[in-house]
Amino acid sequence: MSTIVNLDQVKQLNSATIYKVIEQHAPISRVKISKISHLAPASVTKITRQLMENGLISEVDLQASTGGRRAISLAPNAHNINVIAIRLGQTQLSIAHYKLSGAKQLSKQVTIPLLDNSINLIEFFVSEIAKFITQPALINEKISAISMTISGLVNPNTGTVIYHATYPLQNIALVEEIQKAFNIPTFIGNHTRCLALAEHYFGATQQCQDSILVSVHHGVGSGVIMEGKVLLGKSCNIGEIGHIQINPNGKQCHCGNIGCLETEVSDNAIFDKVKAAISAGSPSSLNTSDFTIEDIYLAAIDKDPLCQSIVQQAATYLGKSIAILVNLLSPEKIVITGKITLAGNLVFDTVKACTETQTLPDFHDHLSVIPTTLATDPTLAAFALTKQAIYEGDLLQRIKV
Repeated sequence: MSTIVNLDQVKQLNSATIYKVIEQHAPISRVKISKISHLAPASVTKITRQLMENGLISEVDLQASTGGRRAISLAPNAHNINVIAIRLGQTQLSIAHYKLSGAKQLSKQVTIPLLDNSINLIEFFVSEIAKFITQPALINEKISAISMTISGLVNPNTGTVIYHATYPLQNIALVEEIQKAFNIPTFIGNHTRCLALAEHYFGATQQCQDSILVSVHHGVGSGVIMEGKVLLGKSCNIGEIGHIQINPNGKQCHCGNIGCLETEVSDNAIFDKVKAAISAGSPSSLNTSDFTIEDIYLAAIDKDPLCQSIVQQAATYLGKSIAILVNLLSPEKIVITGKITLAGNLVFDTVKACTETQTLPDFHDHLSVIPTTLATDPTLAAFALTKQAIYEGDLLQRIKV
């Protein structure tokens, strides 16, 4: 039985390799696919035939003759494959329809109601997904996959939400519930780790094998890409840097610890510090009753003393934590995403100074610390999760167009 399982795994990985080569180099002949993938021509012929039968690729044109019969080119049918990408945010449920090519077709956002149990919450999710995929523009489209991202602890292998700070979703097999409702392959992942995937597939780290994305929003987290794949570990939750203790004299975190990075660097933490300082009489250019977190970051780069001090302190805490990651993992690039990037060089120069003084020279000499290059899109991370399922072969075996 183990031999059969191993052969199935090899077939799955080879199919994924060939599809990825076609996607990246289309139009491309079977001979070139064999050379790039290092798979035997017979294997390429067999696998491409199956991919064509399932409607995933097609023959598109004849290449120029080199003396013999002209080779036929292959290309993906990504424009015919439909996926639904979902972000379960802190207050908003974002749903979007993508073509596998990456073209975003439709999207909507709805406010998530305050529900005190998982059953009602899952019923709400199912209801909203059903409304979305049955609207006139999608009613005749076959949906090949649903992928969703959520903050908190997630096991993508079992499709389980282990813990969430806001929702009543503790040890809930959310993927099973969604698949039961729609009979569509469904995937789930931690939002930040899927953002790292999105950056790797579509953004600033496309040419990097080893990179780290650090996200600063309501919380602080990271996604680690090693050798081109997201690093999960046995627990599936590597990268929870928001719960590194950075200030032993700080506030208590929702996780129970004192002075976590999240309590010092998150948008909420910075906003609360500025608001408290202004209420206590500290001078600032900000209106004492009406400002946003964006206003704070912009005021900081305009050299408002209060905002500049608080943001720079947060950037120092962030830089110290990033330096730990650099010493542990030696990435090629660090990508920071979140509204904190509005503070520009005040943040990035501080973080770079920390990495240059607190990491090994070989690790920081060629390290780039940059802001995300991706447009703000709550569902792009979930779409990247679908691409991962294709590239790893799991979803590829289950799609028929």
